[in-house]
Amino acid sequence: MKKRNFFIWILIAVYIGWIFSNSFTIGEVSSSTSERVTYFLLRYVNKAGFSIDFSLFHHYVRKMAHFSEYALLGFLIVIAIRIAPLMKSRFLNFVLIMVAIPVTDELIQKYVPGRTSAFLDSFIDMAGILAGAFVSYILILILLDIFKKRSA
Repeated sequence: MKKRNFFIWILIAVYIGWIFSNSFTIGEVSSSTSERVTYFLLRYVNKAGFSIDFSLFHHYVRKMAHFSEYALLGFLIVIAIRIAPLMKSRFLNFVLIMVAIPVTDELIQKYVPGRTSAFLDSFIDMAGILAGAFVSYILILILLDIFKKRSA
């Protein structure tokens, strides 16, 4: 792997570090942060004429946070594997990361005061990775097609 291509993996490592740092946040702080986001979003949901129970909405905000942070990870992983795969098999690169990071994330939370480890959250994380990967893959195909037409 060329040095210039290694930068994307450094970016991914930093991003995974940020995800894990969120998991190391104690339950009280994590809940307070997500409650602030929930109150902020709930204002606009209510202004749009919808009424939803706070605790239910808070639950969905927390799950969407899992999904969205992992969607960005999936997006980045596909780009990194396309540029500089860590192993010969690109598919194996993707699957190992897609499983290892969410499971590790949930294991971290198991040992943090006030946090719980939810097996379902790992699947939400993996679904986020798949969604982000799909978007990235489609964009790569579109860009390759555009450049192919320009060079023809």
